[in-house]
Amino acid sequence: AQNKEFVCRGHDYERLEAFQQRMLNEFPHAIAMQHANQPDETIFQAEAQYLQIYAVTPIPENQEVLQRDGIPDNIKSFYKVNHIWRFRYDRPFHKGTKDKENEFKSLWVERTTLILVQSLPGISRWFEVEKREVVEMSPLENAIEVLENKNQQLRTLISQCQTRQMQNVNPLTMCLNGVIDAAVNGGVARYQEAFFVKEYILNHPEDGEKITRLRELMLEQAQILEFGLAVHEKVVPQDMRPLHKKLVDQFFVMKSSLGI
Repeated sequence: AQNKEFVCRGHDYERLEAFQQRMLNEFPHAIAMQHANQPDETIFQAEAQYLQIYAVTPIPENQEVLQRDGIPDNIKSFYKVNHIWRFRYDRPFHKGTKDKENEFKSLWVERTTLILVQSLPGISRWFEVEKREVVEMSPLENAIEVLENKNQQLRTLISQCQTRQMQNVNPLTMCLNGVIDAAVNGGVARYQEAFFVKEYILNHPEDGEKITRLRELMLEQAQILEFGLAVHEKVVPQDMRPLHKKLVDQFFVMKSSLGI
């Protein structure tokens, strides 16, 4: 199958390295390409056999099932990885001059969506890619998506802790710690310097709504964190109390840097 692309479902819990090795054993003469960039013409025309393997993320069709409250987690996790036609992968890159102090300003994402001839998993564990679409996401769009995903992750962990679906409070502790830590160590400030300054607003008049959206997401994140810390306080084991106290103190620092 020359110059074709396939999406393949690996074995359960199979690591990417193990999958790559398995493919290279099946194609002993193939040369493995070590990047996910589009190969150039010389590779397409080459006599040799090349294999390019990288991980892709499923794009679920049933978004409303995933977003509706009250649907059990095991059903949601089924729809996240079954009946999938579209997959994507992102390649971050810098456009223009890179600000050493604040990389968010120039961090673009090239997003490739792969559309299959048939949905996975099916009779086969792999299907051919029928179509690929490539779009570029601006640094601001990228920041919005990062925050949306993080807010969604926090909400899910908080609700699992509230409904006692989670025996172990660790995932929530780690997530709260990661978000608050990043914010206190300049995360929030970096976004503010990149997108809320006069210079950016004047140079990108078309981004008005997106700037508003980013600000809303930052404030929303603060509300989710406040609620998450309240839930955390009720469920946190004794030996984690000092960390909880540290998180609460850091959260106040974060709120003041947001100007709340």
